[in-house]
Amino acid sequence: LVLRYSTAMRNILLSIANFCRVLVGALFVVSGLIKINDAMGFMYKLEEYFEPGALNLEAWAPYALELGMLASIGEVLLGVALLVGALPRLTTALTLVLMLFFTWLTWYTDHCDPFGSKTIIENGIEVIIPNQCVLSCGCFGNAIPLTPHESFIKDLVLLILLLPVMISAWTGGYGLNERRRSLWMYATALLITWMFGEAMLEWGFPTLFLAMGLAAAEGVRRRWKRNGQEWAMAGGVLLVAMGFQAYTLRHLPVKDYRPYAVGEDLQRNMASADELGLDPPAFDKEVRFFDPANGADTVVLQSAYMAGKLWQDEAFKAAYPEADWDGAREFKVSEGYEPLIFDLDATDEAGNSLLGELLGDGYTLLHISKDLEASEARGQAQINGLFAEAAAQGWRTAALTPSTAEDAAAYKVQHQAGYDFYSTDPTELKIIVRSNPGMVLLKDGVVLKKWAWRDFPEAFSELQGAH
Repeated sequence: LVLRYSTAMRNILLSIANFCRVLVGALFVVSGLIKINDAMGFMYKLEEYFEPGALNLEAWAPYALELGMLASIGEVLLGVALLVGALPRLTTALTLVLMLFFTWLTWYTDHCDPFGSKTIIENGIEVIIPNQCVLSCGCFGNAIPLTPHESFIKDLVLLILLLPVMISAWTGGYGLNERRRSLWMYATALLITWMFGEAMLEWGFPTLFLAMGLAAAEGVRRRWKRNGQEWAMAGGVLLVAMGFQAYTLRHLPVKDYRPYAVGEDLQRNMASADELGLDPPAFDKEVRFFDPANGADTVVLQSAYMAGKLWQDEAFKAAYPEADWDGAREFKVSEGYEPLIFDLDATDEAGNSLLGELLGDGYTLLHISKDLEASEARGQAQINGLFAEAAAQGWRTAALTPSTAEDAAAYKVQHQAGYDFYSTDPTELKIIVRSNPGMVLLKDGVVLKKWAWRDFPEAFSELQGAH
């Protein structure tokens, strides 16, 4: 009876662990894929974390892309390893370390005080700087923009799901799947991925990507009968992940979740809630009132202060004669519509905005460069030819860069660019197209097509075919 009970409990634990392997493994693969799909976007997110006002890791900033790729591809490898049962102790140990780090990071971000400050060492001197809080962890990129608190809860749930997997792995509960276990685990993982992709991502590719990873692992497993089989399986999955990573870096993200994606109406995405007839989010402030003479203080909501007309309350003013309005903490009371695009503009050297004209009726062809010098004028000859033909057809043509008027003028002369250059916020340029340089075609303010510099059309007819 004891033996039967022990065996039954072991089987129950194994079943729970296997189901958790499916959930955690599938989620890791999807999370890694989304970041691989937009490696530049994840790099920008890491650069935010490395800022002095955040984690103060400026020395890591030059390696943000490489670190992002390592984390993203690592997630895919660990996810597939959990599903196939490869190297269970090492896999679960690395997964636990990664999850503990992510949980700490999201907890840290969730508890960041945007009105607080921190002390850093700069050139051997202590300097007080304001906190720079990261508003979104980037776990699922722009596809699912989670708040730090939502990300923290997600990581806690994953840690809980990981516990039975850890126990099973370290007690010899599972190893490489036998055929029967593989069938139901892979089928369940693919189904969960498909449902998640359809419901949350509107993208079917994650299911195909997971299938490719599992096929690579199983294909190597059937052919590699020597020592190091599980490492060879990891190599097969690594090739799949790196192949997709190389493609998206050389071109553009396969799936674009930004407000400048193909099909997006930029004028609508810039419109306010009032302009669209929608309710905006509601905010309030916590204001500290105090008496410097006796140290008494209290915190009052700005809404309560206004509703109660406390500025007319003599007793309140006598008890708390001073107020720290500059340090008031603002917080969101209720959700509402916020514009998807905040800082897009296009100004000439005189400071005049030409954005309305560029987003007006008709076609507009834009040369996008977040850094003219770093772009090294790649594809400039193609741009010049295409823009000349576009202008002859009555299309609007322009370049958007953050460069000064002087630098833009020098670039135009040096590279014989026959179109106007306008100044735009550099952060927006990073969001518009993940390539430097890039090209965007608009019609009536709607994005028709985007190109990385390696994919610039060879002939104007290809532009005409884009719409």
